[in-house]
Amino acid sequence: MPCPFCGAQVAFQDNSCNTCGRPLPKREAPQAQPPPQPQAYAPPPQAHAPPPPQHAPPPMQPVALGKGWSRWEDLGGQITSSPCVSSWGKRRLDAFARGPDGAMWHLYFDDGWKGWESLGNPMNGTLQGAPAAVSWGDDRIDCFARSVTQSMVHKYWNGKSWSSWEDKGGQLSSDLGVCSWGSRRLDCFVRGPDGQLWHTWFDDGWKGWEPLGQPMSGPFLDEPAVVSWGKRRIDIFVRGANNSLWHKWFDDGWKNWEDLGGQLGSAPAVCSWDDGRLDVFVRGNDNALWHKYYNGTWSGWEGMGGQLQGTPACVSWGHERIDLFARSMNNSLLHLYFDD
Repeated sequence: MPCPFCGAQVAFQDNSCNTCGRPLPKREAPQAQPPPQPQAYAPPPQAHAPPPPQHAPPPMQPVALGKGWSRWEDLGGQITSSPCVSSWGKRRLDAFARGPDGAMWHLYFDDGWKGWESLGNPMNGTLQGAPAAVSWGDDRIDCFARSVTQSMVHKYWNGKSWSSWEDKGGQLSSDLGVCSWGSRRLDCFVRGPDGQLWHTWFDDGWKGWEPLGQPMSGPFLDEPAVVSWGKRRIDIFVRGANNSLWHKWFDDGWKNWEDLGGQLGSAPAVCSWDDGRLDVFVRGNDNALWHKYYNGTWSGWEGMGGQLQGTPACVSWGHERIDLFARSMNNSLLHLYFDD
């Protein structure tokens, strides 16, 4: 290092310059520097970072339940299938389900709920799955079910008494959906062994089975749901292989299937209170009840709460009236209604 006075080189430990003899100013020893620490690698920032991925909203979003809906009520019983329901007139409801003995059981409302009664089982054994029921006029009920031999069995109320069970044949791979557009007209629908929709009807006698195809997603799941809002009109709904709601209808000829979306946890149920009005209900993947309706255009899905098993059932006995039934988690019959 140089002397500050004469510029001669001096050592750091010298107290004076050996050339000019002057004392050197005190100097502090340099502080040791810590060794450099390794740094984690980070890629250089991108000039235009891509936005985070956007996820589509789920197809079924809960919304506030509108006015007119009752609270759920528990009607008791011990049922081993989903229920079905029919109505032949104002303030009349007939609910059916399979009981623990495999027979069809019946509960009805007529100025109050009446007790459960057994309507027996087919000659060839117990019912397979849930029954289906419809009324084409006052004091008339037609019930259908799948037998242990996978055939369609039929039992009806004629205003005075119940008939015996009768076997109508066929090879069913689901429970039935049934509707009526007028007196002495019945239309029955099932999934066949080939996964297609099959149809038979009664019009002054039973007709043969006819295939009606399947949704574009492939063979559908579960039983179909059907309803008629007027003469020569039928609407059919099924849960597709993609778990969405599919729709097919008859209006002077069969129309093509359409996908109405959603993520269903059960087969659908459907009812109609007027021309051009459809109300569809399903159990969602959360086991709650979900609702979608048509009134010129399709609504979105609305969540209606509850904890259900199986497939719900619904019927309308008048304008802006819906009665809904479902099997509870403890196997009793639940009831919910809309009356605006």
